[in-house]
Amino acid sequence: MKIMQLCVGAVATNCYIVYDENSREAAVIDPGDNAPSILHAVAEEKLTVKYVLLTHAHFDHILAAHEVLEKTGAKYVVPEGDLWLLKHENMRPFRALARGYIEDTPDIVATEGTQVTFGNLIATYMNTPGHTPGSSVIQIEDCLFTGDTLFRHECGRCDLEGGDFSQMLHSLKRLHDLEGDYKVLPGHEGLSTLSEERVANSYMLQAVGK
Repeated sequence: MKIMQLCVGAVATNCYIVYDENSREAAVIDPGDNAPSILHAVAEEKLTVKYVLLTHAHFDHILAAHEVLEKTGAKYVVPEGDLWLLKHENMRPFRALARGYIEDTPDIVATEGTQVTFGNLIATYMNTPGHTPGSSVIQIEDCLFTGDTLFRHECGRCDLEGGDFSQMLHSLKRLHDLEGDYKVLPGHEGLSTLSEERVANSYMLQAVGK
């Protein structure tokens, strides 16, 4: 498995291109903006994008989705709990930053345990509400793409519509309790590991009663 990380858009969202080296099949996770940059990276590596995967549907994770879907023919995978966020009317609070948004219909509505395969890689959805109702962590091999659920030493904000801090704590506890260690690739800022977050993330420590 190879991973390319691009920082895109007005609020510096991490977009990830994950691909199988042998088949060159790929998934784009959270295409937040700057579709030309994403498509250029795909073309440079001669990849076939099979899926666009969302961790959640806030504007800063989806603004480039339409163009990436249109140019690659990929299937669009959106968490069930965030389907409402795709609607144009729900972009109004962010209209200054979400200009040009084009709504697309998902091909696959992801729920707990939904899996998609590209090459020899399997992406599995874990529902981790708190930031939004549909917020999800996507596991691929030893990597957790955590969107705005888990950041390095932080967690996502819970004060936007659909946010719930009590659900966030439950989700952080679930991640804490996973067996073994994982690389943590969040929706913003720097990378981490689950072992580091278990000892250094105050929100995760609160979630487990420490």
